[in-house]
Amino acid sequence: MYRDDECAVCGVSLPPDHAYCREHAAEVDERLHQIGILLERMLDDLPRLAHLLSEIAPQTWEWLSDATGDAGDWPPPLALRLRLHADQLDVDVDSEPGRVRIDIESDVEPWCRATASAMDDARLLTVARACASATGADAAY
Repeated sequence: MYRDDECAVCGVSLPPDHAYCREHAAEVDERLHQIGILLERMLDDLPRLAHLLSEIAPQTWEWLSDATGDAGDWPPPLALRLRLHADQLDVDVDSEPGRVRIDIESDVEPWCRATASAMDDARLLTVARACASATGADAAY
């Protein structure tokens, strides 16, 4: 995280027992409010997104990717990469052959960065824009 003698935002040296410089201390409440809004929205939206994704047939994804000229898999697979300490990871062989169960315990910030990076690398914004402007998908049944 940060040492207690450096600003948590900009890294400038501070007196002992300070977490923020004068400039950034004034912004902490606003940051916390933004975090609250974004976390609540994400926690509301992710289950709904997962449900909607499960209700789209593979043929519809093919139709949509063809319409955009993208020959890749849609929605694209995400390559999530986290760098963790071995104590934060537990891998067990799952009851289903060829599967494993991975239990990961990590801070929220690395998850957010890794997820955002994976979504960016997968060009998920292209998929989002194509979904938002799709017309005639009911013909792909």
